[in-house]
Amino acid sequence: MNSNNILICVTGLTPQIVTETFYCLAVQKKITIHKIYVLTTKRGRDVILGLDKHPTTPKVPLKNEIEKLCNWYNIPLPEFENNDDHIITAREESLELSDVRTDKQNILFPNKVCEFIRQLSLNPDNILYCSISGGRKTMSVHLANALSLFGREKDKLLHVLTSEENEFKDFFPKNNKEDKILELSEIPFVKLRSIISREIPTIKFSRMKYDEIVSFTQTELRKASSKDILQLITEKNELRFGSSSVRLEPLLFTIYYFFVESKLEGNGKYSIHELISKETAGRILEFINYNHPYYDSKISSKQHARTAWWNTGFKAEELRVKFRNINKKICELINDDAINEQFIISSYRVYGNTSYGIKAEKKKFRLSLPY
Repeated sequence: MNSNNILICVTGLTPQIVTETFYCLAVQKKITIHKIYVLTTKRGRDVILGLDKHPTTPKVPLKNEIEKLCNWYNIPLPEFENNDDHIITAREESLELSDVRTDKQNILFPNKVCEFIRQLSLNPDNILYCSISGGRKTMSVHLANALSLFGREKDKLLHVLTSEENEFKDFFPKNNKEDKILELSEIPFVKLRSIISREIPTIKFSRMKYDEIVSFTQTELRKASSKDILQLITEKNELRFGSSSVRLEPLLFTIYYFFVESKLEGNGKYSIHELISKETAGRILEFINYNHPYYDSKISSKQHARTAWWNTGFKAEELRVKFRNINKKICELINDDAINEQFIISSYRVYGNTSYGIKAEKKKFRLSLPY
């Protein structure tokens, strides 16, 4: 299937950057560009349309200059219209963003850029050529960040370089001397799409704003960069993470050990019905009998009522309370919500049933058993 090459530029008061980038791709690199989109502000759109009143801005529509370039070099004319589909401005309700200066504007504009790049990247046939040469520096940063979040291997981040002493005043070079003034630079960028798409459900992902995605991605990077493992020291009923440790009472430690051991064996989750079964209670009692005989004597000294957990299994609410106590200890041990969230006993709610398990990968655990 043929690719669909799309040029995306941010501009402010110098729409020439669009034709310069288009020239470098289409004339110098021989890449056919099929569509052009410009991300700008309200005044930037007026400049693109040739309607701005300031004496230093162009008085000719950008669309005319794109057509002139294509006629001059006999290259295919890309799709670009003087409408909101191709000249994209950030809006707050019905108000268009006039500039990108304030904190509020620096949230609204990246949200718009993020939404736009995300939608284009959903089509596998699209190849995005994103130019950050125009507009305010913050606008260029927002486009680069959006591409870092959603860009694929084939997408490009570009910057057009010119020589100040030889800078030409027109929209594009018309001879060899002017051609040498322009140089297209491809900028490497970190591609985070695989992290985001793996962790965020598609429907939720499609509704998230830029600042929410940035926060999520930063959290995922913290998780990935954490090299500490959680050790379970059975002879001490101790959990150790890095240089910190915390002790649990034997029953709570054994319940957590049950989940970790099950994960290491390949069993990720258990339904609440499985957890309150007599079989699960038997496994937990067996572990306590083997590793903590002194604790077993406490149990043996009690009246073995028919309703005791070691005879009938745990009650659901009783077990949930123990989960909460275990999780509280883990959060005391790991004082970072992005990290401890991976090690607590988490619930996975499904209609009619709830499952429980630990999110962290197997490699994040180490069991220390008594010899």
